[in-house]
Amino acid sequence: MRFPKRTRGLALGAVTLVAGPVIAASLTSAQPAVTTVARSNSVTGAAVPAVRVIPLPHMLRARGPIPQPTPTPAPAPAPVKPRTHSVAAPGGIVDKNGVVGIILAAAARWGVSGTWMVSIARCESGLNPHAVNPRGPYLGLFQFLMSTFTHNGGTNIWDPADQANITAKMLAHGQAYQWSCA
Repeated sequence: MRFPKRTRGLALGAVTLVAGPVIAASLTSAQPAVTTVARSNSVTGAAVPAVRVIPLPHMLRARGPIPQPTPTPAPAPAPVKPRTHSVAAPGGIVDKNGVVGIILAAAARWGVSGTWMVSIARCESGLNPHAVNPRGPYLGLFQFLMSTFTHNGGTNIWDPADQANITAKMLAHGQAYQWSCA
């Protein structure tokens, strides 16, 4: 008796659904194949068994639990008081030495290289805490996205002390990839 194609397809699918997990379980629990060949030692002439392990393909190997990396303790930062003074002189000119001092203090607080942070700020904004990138929504001394800045604890994106502190924190936690100049 012949069954229609549709019925044969359904029957084959049902068999596959039932037999598939059984076959997969038996293949993943199998041990690697071992072959033993007796070879003669070239010095003494005695027969020495040689064992060769043939590894299973990668997808058939049983996987163990994924080890979790040991977290490294982060240094506890000193509490940061918000600064109320401006680094801009009358007329809108920015005091670059004041900005560099703020960056170096934040770097020391978080244990990051101060010269590295100054070079990032110089590359990103020319040490201007009020810099705005016309090609994107990047703002301030270290050219943050507003979402990244607030997500990392920033409150005033135009405050160079706040930007330097958030940048130092991010660099200390291995997030240098956030800046193209890093």
